[in-house]
Amino acid sequence: MLGKPVFSLPGSAEAAMATSSSFSSDRSLPRPLRHERPKIWDLPKSCHCVTLGTCLTLSELRKTARRLGLFHGVERMTDYELHGAFVHAMSTRNRASHAVQKLLDTNHAGAVRKASRCHSEEDLSAFWDREVAEGQIAGAFWAVMSHIHLGGTLEVRVFGEVHMMSHLCGASNRGDARARSLAEQQCATLARRLEQATAGHLETLAARDREIERLIRLVSGTEPFVREAAALRARVGELESGAQVALLTDRADDLARRLDLALRRNDRLAAEIDTLNDRLAAATEARATALTEQRLEASSDTANICAADCPFNLRGRCIAYIGGRPRTVSRMRDLVERCRGSFVHHDGGAEQSAETLDGVLGRADVVMFPVDCVSHTAVEKLKTTCGRMNKIFLPLPSASFSSFASELGRV
Repeated sequence: MLGKPVFSLPGSAEAAMATSSSFSSDRSLPRPLRHERPKIWDLPKSCHCVTLGTCLTLSELRKTARRLGLFHGVERMTDYELHGAFVHAMSTRNRASHAVQKLLDTNHAGAVRKASRCHSEEDLSAFWDREVAEGQIAGAFWAVMSHIHLGGTLEVRVFGEVHMMSHLCGASNRGDARARSLAEQQCATLARRLEQATAGHLETLAARDREIERLIRLVSGTEPFVREAAALRARVGELESGAQVALLTDRADDLARRLDLALRRNDRLAAEIDTLNDRLAAATEARATALTEQRLEASSDTANICAADCPFNLRGRCIAYIGGRPRTVSRMRDLVERCRGSFVHHDGGAEQSAETLDGVLGRADVVMFPVDCVSHTAVEKLKTTCGRMNKIFLPLPSASFSSFASELGRV
């Protein structure tokens, strides 16, 4: 190992990325037979760029570079420059490649452990298919590329699939960015509306509180009359006859009338309080409704779809599913039909004729296809046909039922 090397970028900023174009030529030579897993610096140079880009994040690489002091001016490096510097450093055994090797083995220990149970290239190919179907691409890629039983054919296949996934993810990210921008604008609009509604509700509540305090003071003013009437009734009871009794009786009658007026006024005030409470309840309900609408419209993530409930209505839309695995197609058809839609399937040319694909696409309102289980020919044809017919087509990250159900919720 080197003492403490400091690496520079290669002569051209594109040099690290251009190594992927030479991958096929590097595979012309068979891999040497190994008895232990190769290290990152043992892999062909053409593998370094895609391995770092797929299996590690830029934040992990930047943190490692700062901690070990690997590159001059690492704080000023762009993400592309940092990636290129690491790719350039992977060619030999040094502090940078040792740090990356340790980071890869630590982050993807589970995948490496599962892959270690593969004792042939066929087992390793099946392991790769299973991990991709579950979306565990980063760990599976490192476990396969560093496996002792990896052959040239499987290596070219795995490298090509990851390369194509990067293109599909880039196209998907552009669509996500547009949707996120629109959602942010809608969220800002709803926030302003909510702020205005909240201010109005607060003013209404303050006015209600002031009115309640006024009514309480009025009701409190009747209490002395009630006490006085009770005292007079007691005194009248003690007196049996005479002018004073008559005088007190008249006074008691007068107070009784005043009490009756006060009680009627009290009933009227109580009715006003009930009206204000009803207005308060209505304002509170309106405020809760506005908050609910804001949460529903600002959410960028669609809720997970439950196949038993189907909380959405496709309104008769026709969903075309191209490719995939036969064992999940029936579940997808059942989900679409429960959601009041129709479902058509074409295997992309595996057994069905490719000539019938145009008819399937012509019937569809939305076209979906899994990027990991469909032929390139079918993908090219459906992209061309959907573009000509102005149809929506949605690439799915895998052929799993959950991936289809999640994307269907967004339709």
